[in-house]
Amino acid sequence: MAVCDNCGKPVYRLDRTCANCGASVTQYAQSSYGDSRGRSRLNDDFSQSSSYDVLSTWGFVGSMVVMSLPLIGFIMTIVWASGGTSNLNRRNLARGYLLIMGLGILLSIIMALALASSGISLNQLYQLNNLIY
Repeated sequence: MAVCDNCGKPVYRLDRTCANCGASVTQYAQSSYGDSRGRSRLNDDFSQSSSYDVLSTWGFVGSMVVMSLPLIGFIMTIVWASGGTSNLNRRNLARGYLLIMGLGILLSIIMALALASSGISLNQLYQLNNLIY
């Protein structure tokens, strides 16, 4: 990974400015054969798998299917969200999925507390539901 010439913090593959200090970044990479000819990292061969590769449509579908499995999916979502995958798209998908799950659980708890504090029993809710429909 390249570092900023100004502050020394790491910069990512496609960054043109440092996220820490805002300085302009010039990135050079060495070829895999060890020669030290500098070339722009933007012109690298992207045929090799990298963490910046775009996850295909079927990759997203497969990830969502795995994450929807009851126990294994929850474990895989936590593993992927915590960096257990080299693909940044899958990591961010898992993090978003965990956020949505957390919001759903939080809203369910709030609704349950609201119903419990209102004094309405489940039997009364069932009767009210039958009255409406």
